[in-house]
Amino acid sequence: MSTAINPKGGRVYPPSSAPLAWVETYLASSVGHKIVTALTGLGLAGFVVFHMIGNLKVLPGGPASRDAINGYAYFLKHELGALIWLARGGLLGLFVLHIAMTLRLNAKTAAARPIPYAVQKSAQATLASRTMLSTGLVIGAFTIFHLAHYTFAWVHDVQRADGTWTNYLNLTDDKGRHDVYAMVIAGFSTSWISILYLVSQLVIGVHLSHGIKSALQTLGLVGRRFSLVAQWLAYAVAATVVAGNVLIVVAVWSGMVR
Repeated sequence: MSTAINPKGGRVYPPSSAPLAWVETYLASSVGHKIVTALTGLGLAGFVVFHMIGNLKVLPGGPASRDAINGYAYFLKHELGALIWLARGGLLGLFVLHIAMTLRLNAKTAAARPIPYAVQKSAQATLASRTMLSTGLVIGAFTIFHLAHYTFAWVHDVQRADGTWTNYLNLTDDKGRHDVYAMVIAGFSTSWISILYLVSQLVIGVHLSHGIKSALQTLGLVGRRFSLVAQWLAYAVAATVVAGNVLIVVAVWSGMVR
C-alpha cells in the first residue's frame, strides 16, 4: 500500500508504524534518490582522489619510489587487517548504491514523460551534464576492467628479464613484498592498455566536472550565489585527477619510471 507524500501535510504513516517507515518513504521518493546519489557520488569522488595520491608514489621513479609504493601497498594489504576489508565493502556498497539510484532516477524521469520532446533544446545544459549516465556506465565498465587488470591480474602477464612470463601477483621486491612498482610498469608498457586508461581518465574527468557541482547543490551545500565557485571546484578536482593519473602512464611511456 502506497501513500502520497506531501511535505506540508500530515503523517504519511501511522504512529504505530515501524521506526524505519520514514526512511523507506523518504528513500522511495525522487528527493531521497537524489540525496543518496549525491552522497555516494561524493564518497566515490573522494576515493578517486586518494587513490590517485597513493599511486603517485610511483613517481619520480627509481629505488626510492619503488620502496615507497611497495611499502604503501603492503601497509594497506597486511597492516590494516580487517579495516581494509571494511573499507572495500563500504566502497563496493557506495558504488552499487550510486549506480542503482542513478538508474532508478533515470527510469522515473523516462516514465514521467513516455513521449519524448519533438525538439530538444538545452541552452544551459553542458556536455558533461547531458552525458552523466553514459559516462557513468563507461566508468563502471572501466572499474571492472581495472580490478581484473591490477587487483586480480586476469588481463595480462609480465615478462621477466630472463624471458619467462609470470602473473602480476607473483612479482616481489628484495624485501619479499608484492612489487607494485614493477606491476605498474608492466601494465602501462602495453600500448592498448595504456590507451584504454588514458581515454577512461578523460571520461572520469568529464563525469567529475559536473557530478561534484551537482552533488553539492543537491545537498544544499552551495546556493545560487556560490554556484560558480562550486563549478570551478569541480573543474579543479576533475583536472587534478586526470592530470595525476595520466602523468603516471606518460612517465612509464617516457622511461622516467623504469
